[in-house]
Amino acid sequence: MPPLSPTIGSSPLDGPPPSPTDMGAAGAGPFSPQGLTGAGPGGPQTIPADQLPPEVLTGIMQAAQKVSALLDSFAQVTPDKGAQLGLIKDLLARYLADITSAGAGPVSPTNPGPAPMMGGMDRGISSAGPV
Repeated sequence: MPPLSPTIGSSPLDGPPPSPTDMGAAGAGPFSPQGLTGAGPGGPQTIPADQLPPEVLTGIMQAAQKVSALLDSFAQVTPDKGAQLGLIKDLLARYLADITSAGAGPVSPTNPGPAPMMGGMDRGISSAGPV
């Protein structure tokens, strides 16, 4: 059987399609959160919490649940250090509250983002007014 080689007249359409988004950063391997956050090849860039993609926020929340479970297991093994571990869990909860209140921001240019906190038809009792 002859080895597979490109034939004369082959085109890029003969191969697999390219990835629609480049998820990797320079030297970061095949996948990196830097690809999601838009960090450039010059190194990691910091972005505000209100501009994090929803995928990143979901990953942070899942990781925080695992960290909290680990801290609980540490407290079972070393109950005399429970107060210190409780402080760590409180700081983790405060961090999560901060990034979730910042939200993910709009996902697309047509998405207005989270609803304002001032209320509307879904708050309070709507009535026809004085009758």
